[in-house]
Amino acid sequence: MKTLKTTAVAVTLGLASVAALSAAVQTEGYENGKAELDISMIAHYSANETNTDGGVMEIVDYNPSNGFAYAVNGQKGVLTAISYSGSAELSGRDIDVKAMVESDDFAYGDMTSVAVSPDGSLLAVALQDEAYDKNGRIALFACNADGSIALKELFMAGIQPDMVTFSPDGKYILSADEGEPREGYESVDPAGSVTVVDIANSSEKTIGFESFDSTPLYDESIIMQKGTLPSRDFEPEYIAVSGNNAYITLQEANAIAVLDLETMSFSGIYSAGFEDYAKVPVDIDKKDDAYAPKVYENLKGIRMPDGIAAFTVDGKTYLVTANEGDAREWGDYLNEDERDFGDGDTSPTGRITAENSSLEGKVVFLASDDYNGLNEDTDYLYGGRSLTIYEVTETGLSEVFTSADDAERITFSYLPDYYNSSNDNAVLDDRSGKKGPEAEAVTTGVVDGRTYAFLALERTGGIMVYDVTEPSDSRYINYINTRDFETIIPGTEVYEDGELDKWVTGGDVAPEGLEFVPASDSPTGNALLIVAFEVSGTVAVYELH
Repeated sequence: MKTLKTTAVAVTLGLASVAALSAAVQTEGYENGKAELDISMIAHYSANETNTDGGVMEIVDYNPSNGFAYAVNGQKGVLTAISYSGSAELSGRDIDVKAMVESDDFAYGDMTSVAVSPDGSLLAVALQDEAYDKNGRIALFACNADGSIALKELFMAGIQPDMVTFSPDGKYILSADEGEPREGYESVDPAGSVTVVDIANSSEKTIGFESFDSTPLYDESIIMQKGTLPSRDFEPEYIAVSGNNAYITLQEANAIAVLDLETMSFSGIYSAGFEDYAKVPVDIDKKDDAYAPKVYENLKGIRMPDGIAAFTVDGKTYLVTANEGDAREWGDYLNEDERDFGDGDTSPTGRITAENSSLEGKVVFLASDDYNGLNEDTDYLYGGRSLTIYEVTETGLSEVFTSADDAERITFSYLPDYYNSSNDNAVLDDRSGKKGPEAEAVTTGVVDGRTYAFLALERTGGIMVYDVTEPSDSRYINYINTRDFETIIPGTEVYEDGELDKWVTGGDVAPEGLEFVPASDSPTGNALLIVAFEVSGTVAVYELH
């Protein structure tokens, strides 16, 4: 393991105030005072628990009707109601959802997502069964003024609902039902699907991908395992709704599905495309402890988007994606192909060598032999280290903007000692050979008449802000990272072969869920961005002004 670039000072942040954090944490956007949009942390909540593997504070949503934010604590399996009181220190109380929903018909396994209805009267959570191959549930609650919730109804969902959202008109609840083969491909590979709940009619419909089983989707650069059907291979990840359509990321397939909410059927599946590293510089050398971007012929990043958001400009719908990337690792199966250039390895195609690239470290490529939709003469990396904007057209999706190398280039300029560090340590250059800063989540919002996209970087941490008012001419605006790289939370140290291998730094680590609050709904009168951090177990409130 590399020598640490940090000073290992043991501190406990707990319910730290912004004032207490400010000595060690950058609580203001790096471009504040120069950018058209400033971003500042004004409040903070801690669950007082951390986990190097994440899953503490995961997804968050805000209810302007009662002033509570609701965050999923995946480690405890509870929903935390956080009251915004105007102080820097936020308090919260845990709601035992499991006790409210478990029955003879449903064995609670995990809570994965939360969403508040547009009018603030309802709250929905996605629940997975403890058996990985059984149907989950969408639980619908009434929201009370004191932040408590009351169960109204349970709806049957598909297998492993992983994300839940309301349609903007409040008519529907939708869940992305991932259907992962968690006991390996030699066992059951559950069908992925999308569940739509019609609230007024108190009915649900789960929609699978069987209609595409006879279509050669791999001709469209959609990444599918050879010999599998879309109905089994697709694993819906995230949903954005605009107008009469829902747009669903199929992360491992590098695709976006379009669901028509009038016909309750899929109208198309489209490739998310690639980052072309013959044109876009990328840093894939983790051994040089430096920012050293290069271009490589015949190397591409498979975007594999996780988060997705929708917005409209001049009557046109646009989608913005966070291009994280994700390997498949189930049972004995792993589709990563790790090559150590320091040991004389080459890339899978043999086109990149230590001699022609000067690479010294390990690089993780996609093991592409098992997949359709790829070029055998091209090497592929996971993720795009970027965000991408697409215009929705009559024939599909048209790419209008990509942030290209912004995430690596800009984070290095602000954090040269922690560039491409991970969320479970603070080692310089640690993630360069594997997905870099790792774009995880994205949301959009309007501030003073301009539309902005907010991109969460899971590994290095922090939030990038883009002005997307003119989508094809989108611009980077600001960046904030309220992680405390110089501290270690005691008790989080994990050792391997006698050496410190993983630990949780202070501050806010591993942003997972984003919630934009418009000024009209904000308790401060300015727009807010609320962010849940899954490793540090914290929630930060950022004011946009």
